[in-house]
Amino acid sequence: MLDTSGKGFQSAVHSLEQGKFAPMARAIAGIMLLLAISLLYLFIQFAGFNSETAMDQAQISRAIASGEGFSTKYVRPLALWQFDRAHKTVNGHLPDILQPPLFPLLNVIPLELVRKNWTMTPKDIVYSGDRAIATFSILLFLGAVVVAYFVGRRLFDAKLAFVGCLLLLVTDLLWKFSLSGLPQMLVMLLLLLTSWTILRAMGEQADAPLAPPLKKWIFQAIIGAGFGLMTLSHWIACWIFFGYLFFAFFYFRPRFLPLAAVAAFLLALAPWVIRNLSVSGHPFGIALYPIVHGDPLMRSFDPDFSDLFYGFKMKVRTGILDQMGSLFAYLGLNIAAGAFFLSLFHPFKRPETAKFRWCILAMWVAAVIGMAAYGPITSPTDEMQLHAVFIPLMVFYGLGFLLVLWNRLGFQHSLMRTAFDGIVVLVAAIPMLLTLFAGQSRMINWPPYVPPFIAVLGDWYKPDEALCSDMPWAVAWYANRKCLLLPDSPATMSKISDFGIMDAPIRGLYLTPITGDAKFLSEIANGPYKSWAPLIMHLPQLMPGFASFPLRAGIPLPVDGQTFLYSDHDRWSQAKKEP
Repeated sequence: MLDTSGKGFQSAVHSLEQGKFAPMARAIAGIMLLLAISLLYLFIQFAGFNSETAMDQAQISRAIASGEGFSTKYVRPLALWQFDRAHKTVNGHLPDILQPPLFPLLNVIPLELVRKNWTMTPKDIVYSGDRAIATFSILLFLGAVVVAYFVGRRLFDAKLAFVGCLLLLVTDLLWKFSLSGLPQMLVMLLLLLTSWTILRAMGEQADAPLAPPLKKWIFQAIIGAGFGLMTLSHWIACWIFFGYLFFAFFYFRPRFLPLAAVAAFLLALAPWVIRNLSVSGHPFGIALYPIVHGDPLMRSFDPDFSDLFYGFKMKVRTGILDQMGSLFAYLGLNIAAGAFFLSLFHPFKRPETAKFRWCILAMWVAAVIGMAAYGPITSPTDEMQLHAVFIPLMVFYGLGFLLVLWNRLGFQHSLMRTAFDGIVVLVAAIPMLLTLFAGQSRMINWPPYVPPFIAVLGDWYKPDEALCSDMPWAVAWYANRKCLLLPDSPATMSKISDFGIMDAPIRGLYLTPITGDAKFLSEIANGPYKSWAPLIMHLPQLMPGFASFPLRAGIPLPVDGQTFLYSDHDRWSQAKKEP
């Protein structure tokens, strides 16, 4: 007979709320909420990549997936100079000697899943490759949160670790980094895995200080390999390793134990160093040059190193001060992460927990110096911004400290602890809630990127032809064409093209708001773009020697003619006539 008393329904509800199905129901609800947030960010907030490094690494990933090896279509004059200096001939695919290899290698996985959509059509607003890599980065972020839970549980307890993970999941900055196409989420995952190993090594040191050192050496080797993988994901991550070595020298016994970490670190880098030596004659390619001069040096085919370190000390000092002024924003406006620095003054009872915070501090300070050297950092989601990868570790300590203050108020009921956790999570979630409730801010990252109109260059130019642009990373990614970074002068561009240094003739010059919106006097008329000023201002007839300039056909392109293409002949009229 049917139960008409309602007891069956009440029993089912009770099982969902408090019975054996309660954990499963809460888990399903949490997964559904997490999926909804992921989809909102991925399909509402995401407008494609807005970072030079993200597009550069993505086009390298596509080259790997295409069987072209670790090669690039983003050509820097300085890289060509490095090849020429080492007497290396460029035949076919140009090896990349700037970007670290690990993240581009991993991004081959999502790109393979959308291989059929590699060619962008005019109807595509967001490139499928952008969305595939962003989805993969979200998975890396969620994986990092899972690892963070185990780190937090080892440092404190399961409940604090769970709330700390909630704080990570409501941190808007971490979601934005997941959508950026940058390797920060991979670095964060590797840092958490390495931190868990450091904690295991510290526990081994505390439990058995006089035990045979074999297990200790193994832990240090794993730690060094972890930092090596981080460095192969983001060059600045090597500074985090330097901070760890500072801590390890004072903590571990015997003092030479961290030498195992150094050996493993160098061993992890060795294959890439050997590869760079083979293809460019330098162990680090051109990856060290951004420390001193950055973009101006990258645009030079005949670099002047006479004032190599001029102003470097001022750059580092200014970079550190700028980071301190925006530190809370770089930590995602997360109140618990900010409270980490206050937790340094609290005597945590557990020795392992009390001492590991000094390891975090040492790694973070070293990273600050590295970011200042490679900077400047121009936004919270800048490619050089590595404060964000420390957010999980800082959150646990900051949350623990805030909980100590809360307990001192005398609230003993468990509901009050739940209320405290809810308030902290809600405050940290404010930026995310404002972002999601505001809806889509823009459909494309204009200026300067309009991917469909960049992709059309792939139809107008053949694979064996090249372009030159102030935005070559976007041309390489969206148009899949070899593109030279705008060099110091048109004469240098002609020299590179005429002598076949790129192994492809330059048939187009694509100028965008990157130069068009530059400061007129300090950057165009008298600055780094002065040789290009007539072309940037769309007055080519004023350029000396324009009569012999090979790219004399021109057309303004969307949006509102703010991008301009100079070409060897009219390529667009015929393309418009074709069905």
